[in-house]
Amino acid sequence: MSIEIRVGLSIFVFTKYNAMKKVTQHNYWIIIATGLIAFILSGIWYSPIVFGEVWETYRNPPNPEIPKWTMAFAPLRELIVAYVLAELILLLELAQYKNTLKLVFLLWISFHAVGMVGAILWDHMQWQLGAVHAGDWLMKMTFMGIMLTKWLNKKSISLKNQ
Repeated sequence: MSIEIRVGLSIFVFTKYNAMKKVTQHNYWIIIATGLIAFILSGIWYSPIVFGEVWETYRNPPNPEIPKWTMAFAPLRELIVAYVLAELILLLELAQYKNTLKLVFLLWISFHAVGMVGAILWDHMQWQLGAVHAGDWLMKMTFMGIMLTKWLNKKSISLKNQ
């Protein structure tokens, strides 16, 4: 079985074996650390010093207290995205930040931004709140893409030299 992926004029063909070999070479601690740091950055994004006031103003009133148990599961979103980005960076052999940022932007606009527009159009979400949420994910995905490109390529370079 092989997978053909076209990016610009480049064509990448992966056999199942080659894809699995590349995936198993990366360090899962890098992915976990990147996801957790992105979660912390999101906390700063929604704090009063950045966009917390906008978020509180445009949430559906009354603004109930967020249950504490949700914080135990909240980082899973960032961890899943970090893992998927790591897989794509390795499979597409993205070594330059510019290419990773193109991928991040396409993923963000295709999934998150489109979802926010849907929430604004059909669920009556205030556009300001949608912009805060969409901006949060663009910031996190950009951070994750840059960090994963840096660390996964550093790791693959050291593996090639062994």
